[in-house]
Amino acid sequence: MTAAEISRRSDEASFGQYTDQGRAPPQRARLGVRLPAPILRRARSRLDSAASPIDRIPVTDDEGREVSHLAVRFDPAAAPLCLLYLHGFGSHQDGEKAEFFRARARASGFPFCSFDFQGHGRSGGSLTGLTLTRNLEDVARVHAWLAERGIARLALLGSSMGGGTGLWYAALHPPGIAAGLHIAPALELDRALLAWAGPERTRAWRTTGRIHYESESVSCELSWGLIEDLRAHPAEELAVRHRTPALLLQGKRDASVSWRNVADFTARCRYEGVELHLFADGDHRLTDRKERLWDLMREFLRGRGLF
Repeated sequence: MTAAEISRRSDEASFGQYTDQGRAPPQRARLGVRLPAPILRRARSRLDSAASPIDRIPVTDDEGREVSHLAVRFDPAAAPLCLLYLHGFGSHQDGEKAEFFRARARASGFPFCSFDFQGHGRSGGSLTGLTLTRNLEDVARVHAWLAERGIARLALLGSSMGGGTGLWYAALHPPGIAAGLHIAPALELDRALLAWAGPERTRAWRTTGRIHYESESVSCELSWGLIEDLRAHPAEELAVRHRTPALLLQGKRDASVSWRNVADFTARCRYEGVELHLFADGDHRLTDRKERLWDLMREFLRGRGLF
């Protein structure tokens, strides 16, 4: 694992069939125009001055040497429950949904925390080393970091890859996780990746250990270890182990995550505290109804005495 920082400035960038949006906008032209560099620098400066500071959590090896780091942003507040945002593949903690939910949480008196998974945003590491296990370790580091700052309970707010990671983290580490609020959770990423690669490239991927993935905003090598690790975390096992109240928000027009797979997981989950809200005309990102998402999240938390 390297400590090289890979900055991805896309807004919920695509990842085959499991993206945090159906089709990602160009990395450097979200609005379809390229602004002069001085204007961009001034705009970024104003945003950074208004934002809470970015902290740094070191990632060390077994001998205590730093090999990577996590960029984390924490907005404290008086409420005892903190919302921890988990972004999707190729995205970052400054994306549209993250910033929206941060503002709503702060206005409601909730602490809000976000971070970049390794290989994303301002964090170190590479996408070549991406696995669900590494994501879970990243969440655990931030969880411990927040505990040092007096945060005892979390509500995990995940999007796509972040949603799948959040569900697994709550299943494996239930203490301190009060609820999950997940948008289009990616639960069968391995199957989608293999379908994207096709039989011939899958054989080469398994043989060489790597495959090149490229989109409008992401260009990287993915390891075969990602597939092996995802296979070690089947959705069937998650449905048995998950015991945390969770609200799943899913669009039926989602071209990236099958709403039927999410509905099937909800039906198979032995714990009865998992609820599903389907949007008949909703896409993958659901950014056109952010206010409705927040209202549903508040209602879910209020019904469990958490709001």
